[in-house]
Amino acid sequence: MRFLIIFFTLFFLIGCRENITENIVTKNQAITKTKKKEVTIDGRRFLAVGTYLNDISHPSTPKDDNEHFIVSLYEGDENPYQNPLKEVFLNEEPAYWEVLEKGDPFLSLLPLFNAWGYYYHIWAPKQYPDEMQLDIKIDEERQVSLKFQKDPK
Repeated sequence: MRFLIIFFTLFFLIGCRENITENIVTKNQAITKTKKKEVTIDGRRFLAVGTYLNDISHPSTPKDDNEHFIVSLYEGDENPYQNPLKEVFLNEEPAYWEVLEKGDPFLSLLPLFNAWGYYYHIWAPKQYPDEMQLDIKIDEERQVSLKFQKDPK
């Protein structure tokens, strides 16, 4: 009986180890693909945090011909920005965006996730330069640029 308990315990731990290892690798890849930028306008702090998804190896990563990003915006201390974005460009080309719902699988790719935050999925046609600049126009006063580097292929 003791051997049976030990066998099942080892079987359980080995199965969990593979899942934990996969999550750690995904989070480490996401950390290296995350950029942040802080802007201060009229004494008000504004923070943008963006993650480039295409170089992350995970089943939730899109497999189409677009560049994909997740961006969260914060006003003031840690207040999530909740309004629509005005315009978004990737290397001066128009990009598209949508607000992500709380249970969206993309959110599992983020190295840090705040349940109270608002997240935007931004995508644009595939870019071939290794460096990409994501320009987000929040309103007439505020504009944020995040620079990303692709992994060499």
